[in-house]
Amino acid sequence: MKYERQHLAILKSRMAEPRRRMQIIMGPRQVGKSTLAYQFCDGTDIPYDYFAADGVSRFDTSWIPNHWQEARMKMDLHSDKERILIFDEIQKIEGWSEQVKKEWDEDTRMKRNLKVILLGSSRVLLQKGLNESLEGRFEPIRMGYWDWNEMRDSFGFTMQQYIYFGGFPGLANDIHDEDRWRRLMEDTIITPILTRDILEIEEIRNPALLRQVFELACIESARELSLTKMQGTIRSGTVPTIKNYLNILDQTMTVKPMQKYAPSVIKEKNSVPKMQVFNSAFRNRYGQFTFEEAVTNPTEWGRQVESAVGSHLANRSLLDSFELLYWRDEHKKECDFVLKKGQALVAIEVKSSSVDDTSGFEKFKQLHGEHITSAFIVGPEGLPLEDFFSLDIKQLFRKK
Repeated sequence: MKYERQHLAILKSRMAEPRRRMQIIMGPRQVGKSTLAYQFCDGTDIPYDYFAADGVSRFDTSWIPNHWQEARMKMDLHSDKERILIFDEIQKIEGWSEQVKKEWDEDTRMKRNLKVILLGSSRVLLQKGLNESLEGRFEPIRMGYWDWNEMRDSFGFTMQQYIYFGGFPGLANDIHDEDRWRRLMEDTIITPILTRDILEIEEIRNPALLRQVFELACIESARELSLTKMQGTIRSGTVPTIKNYLNILDQTMTVKPMQKYAPSVIKEKNSVPKMQVFNSAFRNRYGQFTFEEAVTNPTEWGRQVESAVGSHLANRSLLDSFELLYWRDEHKKECDFVLKKGQALVAIEVKSSSVDDTSGFEKFKQLHGEHITSAFIVGPEGLPLEDFFSLDIKQLFRKK
C-alpha cells in the first residue's frame, strides 16, 4: 500500500460533510496529488467519476460540461443519493473556472448532491481562476513537497540523504545512481515546469533566460544575490525581466527570492534577495558536489543544511501562511531566517559547527525582541535537525 499523507484524512473528513464547497487539491509536480485522489477513491463507498485533462485541448470548452452532465446522468440512472466528480489537472482547460462555476451553481440550484474535487499543479493559474470566479465556493487542500518524516518513513531516507536529495517521492529509488537521478530531475521535473507549467501562467518572451535565472538561483541557494549581479553573470535580459522571472519561479514553488526583513515594507521589497530553493533536489541537480563529496566537505555541508532548512520553511510558509525573510545589517551581521506573521516574528539561525558566528542572530533578537515569539538555533549546538523538521511551525508564533 502506498504511503498515506496527512492530506488523505483531511479529504475524507471534508467529503463526509454535507455538500457546501468544492475541494481543490493544489501543489507542485510530483508531490502525490493524483495518488491522493486514487487513495480516496479506493477507500470510499460513494460512487465517483474521475476525469483527467491530460491530452485534452486547452480550448475544448465542452470537455468540462460534457463530463459533468455524464456524472449527473449516472447519478439519476442509479438513483444515487450522492456522487463525487473529480477533475485532474483542471487548470489545463482555458476558462475552466467559469465553466465550473456555471455547473456547480446549477447543481446547487437543483439541490443535486454532486460533490466535486478539483486537482491542479499550477498554483498561480489555479489561484487566479479561484479568485476570479469561484469565491466562496471552494476550500483548498494545499500539498507541498515531502518532508523529512515522510521520506524517512516511506523510503528509509537518512537525514543526510534528505538534506541532499530533497523530497521527491518519485525519484527516491534512484538516488544511488546520481547521474540517473539528475537526468530524471531534468526530464521529469524541471523541464516540464519550465516549458509547460510556466507557459500556462503567462507568455515568456525569453525561455532561455528563464532557464538561466532558474539554474543560477538554484546554484546560489542560501546566498544573497542581487538582480544586477545576476544580470552580469547571465549577460542577458534586463533587471525588471529577471525580477519578474524570479517572482514566477516563486509562484511555481521552485525558487523563492527571500527579501530582507525591515520594519519598512518599502525597504523590505527593495532589498537584495537571498535565493532559496523550495526543494533541495533543485539545488543539487546543478551543484558541483556529489552526495559523498558534500557530506565530507564541512563548508559545503553547512550550506547544504542551511538550504535544506530554508526549503522546509519555504514550503511551510505557503501551507501555514507566513512570510519567509532573512536579516542582515550594514555590518553584515545576519540572521538566517525570519518568519513573519502579522507583527509576530520567529528568528532561526542554522549552525553546523561550534565555530559558526551567531552574533547576527543575537543582535536581531536585541533589536526586535518585543515582536519575537520564538528564537532558536538549529544544528549540533541547538535544536537537532530531526526535531526541527518535526516542528509545528504554527505553534512558534504563539507567545509563551
